[in-house]
Amino acid sequence: MYRNATICYRGNKLAASTFDQQKNIKKMNRQTATELIIQSIKTKKVKFQDLANAIGSSLIWTIHALHGQAALDKTAAEKIGEILSLTPELVESLQEIPLRSALQPTPTDPTLYRLTEMMQNYGPDIKAAINELFGDGAMSGIDFTVGIERVESPNGARVKLTLDGKFLPFNKF
Repeated sequence: MYRNATICYRGNKLAASTFDQQKNIKKMNRQTATELIIQSIKTKKVKFQDLANAIGSSLIWTIHALHGQAALDKTAAEKIGEILSLTPELVESLQEIPLRSALQPTPTDPTLYRLTEMMQNYGPDIKAAINELFGDGAMSGIDFTVGIERVESPNGARVKLTLDGKFLPFNKF
């Protein structure tokens, strides 16, 4: 049972926490922390690519972590905290192992909807091609990278996504 949510500036650092009366400790709410971290990125006009470069990670993975879907190691979290002037609670929240991609309704954001639509439309075909090329199995979403490129075209700029995942054969038992 969390009460007494606090969102404020502590000195020049953005802070948010809740108080767990049962344990008598302050605890950062990850969703609130994510919102505050993204707000700090916007306020400071920092590019995700600059943050990715600062911690030596890819653009997509860095955004994924800053959106609360992956945990940063202590060094990377502290570096992000330094760049964004985050409180120790926010830096600590970046290191928490998240609850990833819980079942959610169809997204309404146009980009997320289109990505979902692509997998709904082409997912079975991609699966069939993977099975034909590799056998019975799946592509890992854990041993996995994502690349994104802008490709110029006579008909306008295009988005090129590269999904690179390890093949995981199904075991027979």
